[in-house]
Amino acid sequence: MMAMLGNFVLESANNPGTSAFILSGAPAGRRNWSGAFPDGEVYYFADDGTQAEWGIDRLMHGIPASISRDTVLGTTQDKTARLNFTGTTFVYPALPAEYAVPVPVIQGMSVVPDRSWNARTMTLGSVDITLTGPALRAEFSATLRLTDTGANDTTWQVARAIMAIHTLDAQGNASAQTTAAAGSNLRIDRFFFLGMRASTLAHASPGTTLRLVASVQVPGSSSASTVFGMALQDGAFNWLNS
Repeated sequence: MMAMLGNFVLESANNPGTSAFILSGAPAGRRNWSGAFPDGEVYYFADDGTQAEWGIDRLMHGIPASISRDTVLGTTQDKTARLNFTGTTFVYPALPAEYAVPVPVIQGMSVVPDRSWNARTMTLGSVDITLTGPALRAEFSATLRLTDTGANDTTWQVARAIMAIHTLDAQGNASAQTTAAAGSNLRIDRFFFLGMRASTLAHASPGTTLRLVASVQVPGSSSASTVFGMALQDGAFNWLNS
């Protein structure tokens, strides 16, 4: 789902600092956020009269409603960190300039070599992407099966594919905390290669370099306590940057 925009929406947040915007109601004649939108991603601007911040974040209904401030696209201080608002701050939806001009849609693919391993966690590959637009949708897909000689006709194992996106520091090292991550589980056996896929979405400023990392984990649930060897074929990253 794309981030949402609406007309004539305005609420204030009192002394939010660098925390989420806790919305305190709309002035007369204006709409409040919860009345204009369902829970979900929204474009927002925040302005206290001396500084402003804008981004894409999650609106969460509640008493009161709030906006998360997880993805700051820009500020009047030319940074992408949350500003420290210390007074009454007005929060309203508007389209950031980063999204006002259409950017080229870039597609890419990177193949992960076939391999076999026997471990509870295995990193399968990574690729670095420099964004030309603020949104990156990434997917990892592959086929898996058991290869361990200890597996029999009734043996099965759960494998979890994880697609994670990390920021990079000035030295090119990936952040310990992911920017976005998602996974999916698959029950595999020794007879057939079965397909699995995991995808996720991240937002960052154009020009930012992000690292896509694909891995497989073996959760505790399986037909035996032993971790069996696995084989991967046809692994690949696919991404769409817009």
